[in-house]
Amino acid sequence: MMDTAEISRVAEAGKALELARRGERWCHLSLCLIDDVFSIGAKYGSTWRAARRYAEFAGLEPATAPATAVSGGRYESTEEPLRAFLDRVSELPPRELAAILANHQRTSTRGGILKADAVVRFARILVDHEINRLGDVSTMLADTERTNLVEASLATVPGHGSGVRVSYLWMLAGDDLHVKADRMVIRWMAQVLGRHVGVDEAAVMIQRAAAQLDVTPWMLDHAVWNHQRGRR
Repeated sequence: MMDTAEISRVAEAGKALELARRGERWCHLSLCLIDDVFSIGAKYGSTWRAARRYAEFAGLEPATAPATAVSGGRYESTEEPLRAFLDRVSELPPRELAAILANHQRTSTRGGILKADAVVRFARILVDHEINRLGDVSTMLADTERTNLVEASLATVPGHGSGVRVSYLWMLAGDDLHVKADRMVIRWMAQVLGRHVGVDEAAVMIQRAAAQLDVTPWMLDHAVWNHQRGRR
């Protein structure tokens, strides 16, 4: 059973952070995929540039917009469906897509595949599961059985690790309940609690601490990330 006193300590530490609602977010699920895959084990600046490079290559404007407008469907008519993304890039050799994105990072330094390749594999899986647009993600997340099937399929793409990559994808697509319990969050939790915290435990503690603070898990997660990024 999770220690409620520790959750309260996490919530108390969270009060000192800048807890803010979403500002801008991606208007296209394809850009969420690029952000998601390229962010793992990398500095966010290179990740953001890869997504922006694709937006310029594909002529996706706007690429980002206020979160409330995107979630409200204001940009649905201009969103690039994942089928269109695949039509544009699936025939390109992974190295050529990596060159377009100006990012040749791999999912792992040992035996990993190009992250550009992983993005395309993710897109194929989502389309196979009839997830083509941002709005399709929220529909899927409302169905636990379907979500489990999709996540199991995504886990087959090299670089899955602890599963943080999939949770982060749902966050980027607009879900406020998932947590990206990456190294930033794990380090902050260790500082607050004075002990190591695992990925699954960290995610649950952030969710419960957010409830105590009456904010969304996304808000607390993002505040932790910004705080740790500033320290670096």
